[in-house]
Amino acid sequence: MQIFKFGGASVENAEGIRNLCKIVESFGKDSLVIVVSAMGKTTNKLEELVKLAHTESDYEEPLQGLKAYHRKIISELLEEVPEHYPKLETKLENILGNLSQYDLMFAYDMVVPFGELMSTTIINACLNEKRNFCHWLDARSVIRTDQYFSEANVDWVVTEQQIWERLRPLTKEKIVITQGFIGSDVEGNSTTLGREGSDYTGAILAYCLNADGFTVWKDVPGILNADPRILEKTVQYAKLSYREATEIAYYGAQVIHPKTLKPIARKNIPLTVRSFLNRDLDGTVISSESTKKDIPCFIFKGNQLLVTAQVKDHSFMDEKKLGLILQVLDLLNIKINLMQNSALTFSFCIDNKKFKVKRIKELLSRDFILSFECSLNLATIKNYTPESFEKLPLNRSVIMEQKTVNNYQVLYQSDDLAEKG
Repeated sequence: MQIFKFGGASVENAEGIRNLCKIVESFGKDSLVIVVSAMGKTTNKLEELVKLAHTESDYEEPLQGLKAYHRKIISELLEEVPEHYPKLETKLENILGNLSQYDLMFAYDMVVPFGELMSTTIINACLNEKRNFCHWLDARSVIRTDQYFSEANVDWVVTEQQIWERLRPLTKEKIVITQGFIGSDVEGNSTTLGREGSDYTGAILAYCLNADGFTVWKDVPGILNADPRILEKTVQYAKLSYREATEIAYYGAQVIHPKTLKPIARKNIPLTVRSFLNRDLDGTVISSESTKKDIPCFIFKGNQLLVTAQVKDHSFMDEKKLGLILQVLDLLNIKINLMQNSALTFSFCIDNKKFKVKRIKELLSRDFILSFECSLNLATIKNYTPESFEKLPLNRSVIMEQKTVNNYQVLYQSDDLAEKG
């Protein structure tokens, strides 16, 4: 049993989908489950539609653009529109027309899954055009989550049972194609697992099906020690341990979703990151095998926000007050990227998401004086060397920095990564 995951870049056009079909058709007779993301930048476009429709603004033009994008790909691949595809378009239009009556995050999870539903419907038709090659499965029928909309948590007991009962029998007959990133709650409402969550879906399926391997097909040859769009002369890792890969993902590397590694590590399932552009390359293998920590890894994150909470009564920022702040961040499912405390303040760096910042203000303003500094960048060097610091932007104004034996992090203000980070 193998799990393949294809991201949005690999299926952004007809050529990419033909390439996916070739990879799948060349796999062989073993059981295979394919997890596919939305095409190209479709998720971003659907997020735009959510904002417009939720505020009752005009969304007709971007909606028609999204439909035209998918219809063009269909026309280049198939003689006919897939049987169930028009129903998806109609359902999306109906949901958008009534979106303003729902909570924003609930509305988000009603709309955004259509990207994956559309892409897999089209690709399923391509795979089945010449022969009855695969089953299409709605991931929402097997991935059960809680009701933390937009970043839902998986109910592992129910999910494993449903995957074993509903998905596993299908793998004995044909290849199965399903969606990344999406699930449903106990009431049948659509949920999402957080941006870039298709990797996580693949890991969930690999864990529940006891897969022999999990392959993520990307537009890079493997896991590199830096984003090649930011730094030149990157180095590829041939192998990484689960621990090393988890740390890289934790600090913000975009190649693997942070939640992906835990489930596959628990069952010692190897994960391979390979290039869909060049299938002859070996890629990077992540497994339990220990690896040397001799290559510095550079991770850059833009759009960072520094929040500083100051006590109001001139008492110390003690454990009780820190606990209150951390409880709020846990409630909002906010990950701290960097933090620092003093006698009177606690400062923490997070991804800048406006709706979550609003909730931070609502929940912490009673007990703390809050200040916010936005448009910041965070650079992390894992396994740094003296020479590695030379690769950081020179024209930066340092806001906060931390250094340990192996890792260095700096939060800074600079225009260099405003668009790239």
